[in-house]
Amino acid sequence: MKKFTLLLTSIFIIAACSQSDNQNQSETTEAPTSLVEYVWHKAGSDFSADNLAMLIRSWNGMIDDAMCSGMTGANILTPEVANEGYDFIWVLLWDSQSSRDACWNDWTTNLQSNWDTMIDGIMQYDLDNVYLFGWTIGQYPKVENDTGSFVNSFNFCNYNEGYSEADLDTFRDDIAATNWSDSYWYGLLDPKFEPADPAPDFVWLNLWANSTEKEIAQNKYNNSDLPSTTGAAFTCNNVDFSGVAIRR
Repeated sequence: MKKFTLLLTSIFIIAACSQSDNQNQSETTEAPTSLVEYVWHKAGSDFSADNLAMLIRSWNGMIDDAMCSGMTGANILTPEVANEGYDFIWVLLWDSQSSRDACWNDWTTNLQSNWDTMIDGIMQYDLDNVYLFGWTIGQYPKVENDTGSFVNSFNFCNYNEGYSEADLDTFRDDIAATNWSDSYWYGLLDPKFEPADPAPDFVWLNLWANSTEKEIAQNKYNNSDLPSTTGAAFTCNNVDFSGVAIRR
């Protein structure tokens, strides 16, 4: 998995100069994104940095030509711990449900067959594992991350007995009162599908510019009183990723 993560990270250097000229918002910009969609992918036997960079260039060109003006960015996420279901996740950012639906309809009708041929042997996607969320930014970073890479942590949380959304609001106020790290920001994800049981009460997504900033923030949080005070209102399972922007 470490080798695979380094391979995906290296494609950013190759692909950055060949990204679309579309300068819409990405997942790490100042404007909130209405919807975020996650598509599971597996690497094939011909997967390589060069081949993935080639596909990213081709995909961006296809998106430019399609009915996808409402796509505000795209990323690739690689899990910190190997997952049997996917090797990486292709992330699509949308400004609205109607924009998302129009793009997907155009893609399915006019572009998907060609794409399937292009990616054969390099990677494959899983349309049974496509997850769309509403996205609300809870806090902006002190310093905007413009490097094109980032790390994040999904927290799937349930309220402990006796606690409710009001306690989450209090926790959010406490989070806002501290500068955890200059690049730290977070958002709340609202699933637009029926989650499998046990369904989380809420999904909290933390983001940082890099692993060092993440460690600073987590150490500061663990050494604070929040885990035993307002943070005790819920229990969360987290999944960590590294990411690169492939469309901005």
